[in-house]
Amino acid sequence: MATKHKIPGSPWRAYIESAFFANSVKKTDMVELYELASRQPEVVSTTELMYKPEQFGLPKNAMILVSNDGGIVGRTARSRRLVREMGKEKDRYLYILGEAVYNLNRRPALWLEGIIGLHPDFMVKAHLLSPVTDAKNMLDWGFNFTPWMKPWSDIYAKSKVIDEPDILVLADPEWSHPDFLNGLVIIDEMQNCIAILGLRYFGERKKGTLTLAWTIGVRQNMVACHGGIKKIANKPPIAVFGLSGSGKSSITNSHDHAGTLKPEEKVTVIHDDAFLIDLENDFTVALEPSLFDKTDAVIFQDPQIRYFYSAQNIGVTELPDGSKKIVCSDIRNDNGRCLKTRDMFNHADFCGRPGMVIWLQKDTSLPPICKVNSVDLAVAMGASLSTMRAKGVENVDPKELEKLVIEPFANPFRVHPLLVDCMQFKKLFKLGTECYIMNTHAFGISDNLIDIPKELSLSIVTELVRGRIEWREWKAFQGLLIPKNGKELFGPDYDKKYKPTREPAYLRFLRDRMQDRINYLSNKRDLEQDMDSIFIDPLVAARTVIDQILYPI
Repeated sequence: MATKHKIPGSPWRAYIESAFFANSVKKTDMVELYELASRQPEVVSTTELMYKPEQFGLPKNAMILVSNDGGIVGRTARSRRLVREMGKEKDRYLYILGEAVYNLNRRPALWLEGIIGLHPDFMVKAHLLSPVTDAKNMLDWGFNFTPWMKPWSDIYAKSKVIDEPDILVLADPEWSHPDFLNGLVIIDEMQNCIAILGLRYFGERKKGTLTLAWTIGVRQNMVACHGGIKKIANKPPIAVFGLSGSGKSSITNSHDHAGTLKPEEKVTVIHDDAFLIDLENDFTVALEPSLFDKTDAVIFQDPQIRYFYSAQNIGVTELPDGSKKIVCSDIRNDNGRCLKTRDMFNHADFCGRPGMVIWLQKDTSLPPICKVNSVDLAVAMGASLSTMRAKGVENVDPKELEKLVIEPFANPFRVHPLLVDCMQFKKLFKLGTECYIMNTHAFGISDNLIDIPKELSLSIVTELVRGRIEWREWKAFQGLLIPKNGKELFGPDYDKKYKPTREPAYLRFLRDRMQDRINYLSNKRDLEQDMDSIFIDPLVAARTVIDQILYPI
C-alpha cells in the first residue's frame, strides 16, 4: 500500500514537511547513524554483538548500543495535542510549531526514510527528521521499522498504491518551552504528520509513527490493533489486546504456553504490539519487523541478548576482562527496553483474519476467562477495557499507577474517534470472529483476592485454541459465559478459586465495576458525542439483572 506525493493540505503538514528541506538537513542511512550514535556522548558502546547487523549494512562486529534518557523512561501521554481538538488554541500551537521548526533548522539535522507495514497491500513510506545529536533514537527507529534500503524498498515499489501522503515525523528532544515542561506532541492525523518536541524516550517516536499508520489503515476499512497476534498449528489466528503489563507479549510470544502445547501445535508469531486487520481482503498485517520489549525479565548474560539490536534505559557493567555487559532486570530503573528480532521464534509478517479476539483485562470482578455471546457486548467490553498501568511504562504520578483505568481497546494511541473503532470491531465480530475476556491479574474483592498466575492464562489460551472449553451461562452477568469444565482442564481447585459466587458483597462489587464501564461509555456519548447507545445497552441490561438478584421485588 504505497503512499503518494500530495501537496500539504494543512499548515501543520506544511510546517513539518518544509523543515525536511532546510539547508541544515541531509538524508542519512543506518551506517551513518550507527557511526554517529557510537560517538554520541551519552550512549554506551557495549561489547555485546548486535544481531545480524549486516542486514542493515552494518559491519559484522557491530555492537549493541545503550542509550539512557535521564529521569523520564516512559511515555508522557499528557503532552499530546490533537489538531482537530485545538479549537481557539490553534494559532497558539501553530506559532509554537513554527518556532520549533525554526530552531531545529538552525542546527545540523538528519532525515531517515523507512517503511511501515509488512504486506504488499499495506506498506506506507515514513520520514523521520531529528537533530544529529539524536542519532541513536533515529537508528532505533530504523531498527524498529523497515529502513529505506533493499530488499524492502524493492517490495515497496511494487506495493498497492493508495491516496494517502507519506507519514512525516519531526522529533527534537532538545526543544523546551516554559509552558510545556513535560514536552509537547502535536498530531495532525488527517495529514499523517506529527511533531514530537522535548521528549527523549524512543517510545514516543515509535508510538507516534504507529498512531499515524493505524489511522491510515482505519481509513482503508481496517481495524487498528494495539495487541498481539499468533497462529497455533492450522487453527485460525488468535489476537490478544492489552496494555503493557497485561500479559500481551507473554501470551503472544510464548512458543509452548508453559508446556501445555504439544510439539505438533507449532506457534507462528505475527507481532506482539501493532497490527491491522483488513476487513475486505481477509488478512492481518504486522506494522513492524522488530520487537520493542521490556527487559525486566532479562537476567545477566541472558542467552536472549544475542537477539538484541539495541537497548534503552538499562544498566551496563564492566567485567575484569574489560568487556562491557548489559544489566537488565529493571535494576537501574523501571521500563528498561530493547529492540530485538522476531527470529528468536517462528514468525510471519501477516496471516488471515483472527478467529478469536481476547480482551486482556485487569478487573478483579471477572474470573480468568469468559466468552462473550453478543456482538454489541463484545464491542462494549473492548471499548471499556479495564486495566492497571504497568509500572514505569508511562510518565505519570505514582498514585495513578494504583488505580484501575479504562483504556478502550487497550489503545491509548488512537487519535480517530472511538466510535470508529467500535464500528470496525463490530464488523469484525459480525464476520464470525469470537470474543473472549481474560482477567490476567487476580479475582475477587479487595480483602480476598486470588492471584491468576501466568501459567493459568497460558493454559487457558491453549484450551481455547483446541476448543475444549465447555461453556455455561453466567446468570449474574447477562451475555457472558464461563467454563463448566474448568476443574477438568485447569485443576481441581479452579472452581473453588475462580467460580463467581452469588454472595451479595461480590455481586455489589461486580455491579460497581459494570457501572464504571457504563459511566465511562455514557460520558463518551453524552459529553464527547463519541459513543452509541447500542454499545451501552448490553451493560445496562447486565446491571439490571444483578439489581434483580440483589433486590428482588
